Amino acid sequence: MPSSSIPSPTPSAPGRMAWIDNIRWTVIAMVVMVHASVTYSGIGSWYYKEPAALDLGSRLAFSMFLTFSQAFFMGLLFLVSAAFMPASYDRKGFARFVGERAFRLGVPALFYMLVLDPLVNLARDLGTGQFGSLAAGMSRYGRYVLSGSFLDGSGPLWFAVALLAFAVLYALARLAFGALRARAASTATLAPSPRAVHGVAAALMVLIAGGSFATRMVQPIGTSWHNMQLCFFPGYVVLFAVGLWAGRRGLLRALPREAGLLWLKLAFGVGVPAWLLLLGLGGALGGKEALLLGGMHWQAAGYAAWEAFFAVSMSIGLLTLYRERVNRRNRGTGLLADACFGIYVFHAPILVTVSMLLRSADIYPLAKAVIAAAAAFALSLGVAWLVRRIPAVGRVFA
Repeated sequence: MPSSSIPSPTPSAPGRMAWIDNIRWTVIAMVVMVHASVTYSGIGSWYYKEPAALDLGSRLAFSMFLTFSQAFFMGLLFLVSAAFMPASYDRKGFARFVGERAFRLGVPALFYMLVLDPLVNLARDLGTGQFGSLAAGMSRYGRYVLSGSFLDGSGPLWFAVALLAFAVLYALARLAFGALRARAASTATLAPSPRAVHGVAAALMVLIAGGSFATRMVQPIGTSWHNMQLCFFPGYVVLFAVGLWAGRRGLLRALPREAGLLWLKLAFGVGVPAWLLLLGLGGALGGKEALLLGGMHWQAAGYAAWEAFFAVSMSIGLLTLYRERVNRRNRGTGLLADACFGIYVFHAPILVTVSMLLRSADIYPLAKAVIAAAAAFALSLGVAWLVRRIPAVGRVFA
């Protein structure tokens, strides 16, 4: 039951929320760091992984960062992306809404598949000495395009492809069911009580955990379909739907401060020891980590439940924290907010190139990952800034 009312955020009104922009670029900075961590830990999938003998401390640090990041960061990005879709559809209608989403998401994804993915592979092959000849490379590229294999080369832009698909499905639902049309905007939004937030959070955790466990029966962690890791999609779908629902009602700005910050504390206070306990009891420390990844195992069910808990608690907690504490736009954060999608698009070829340049450097893997990520992020920011200033082209990566 609602407990109080707050001024309506009027989601259909123009303007930007600084804290939402800050969440976006923070998550994208994490994406760059995640891919650098995969590069130097060998954990996960990426274009280039550098063999390294990890000590126990670096393996634990890499494992924690990658696991905890994967549990929530892309789901949170789906949530905040969805939050503005209802108001956008209200203003634009079906055709314009779908057309603009196809342009802003589909065109960059296609550009990545046809241009950047081959460049990433070229940078890796040149750096590792696997490049043959220009003629062989052109022949391979021709087969890549003509065979349709480029559709599997979305790299990090899988997110844009998935978000486009979700947006189109939402638009079709709005078109098909008149009852989903926007209601007249009210002058006030009822803020949910902390008890209501806790109840919804628990329900979302159960829904995500059940969906993830079932999906991983056939698509365990580590597998993909056309570059889509379906093992994580139950969480993405649920959080996308939550974003639509919360965005329509202005609930992102109405989350009770105390309840939101409590969930942030629980994310780490419960999430970290629960993860360590799951690893210990589940046999991961004894070489049985595959039991966590999927199948009819209690370990897989436990991991799905842990992941759902962390995803929901971190999403609620960070939304509240950024709204309360990181709700400012200055010259630096404004630049990052405006360029963050460009950083996301261009970081892969830049990170792999940086990794090739660092290949012969004898640096501790954790430090090497931080150096590579920082350099790739800064260079990607510069490229995104330059591209945005190219007439016509800049709109694609805005």
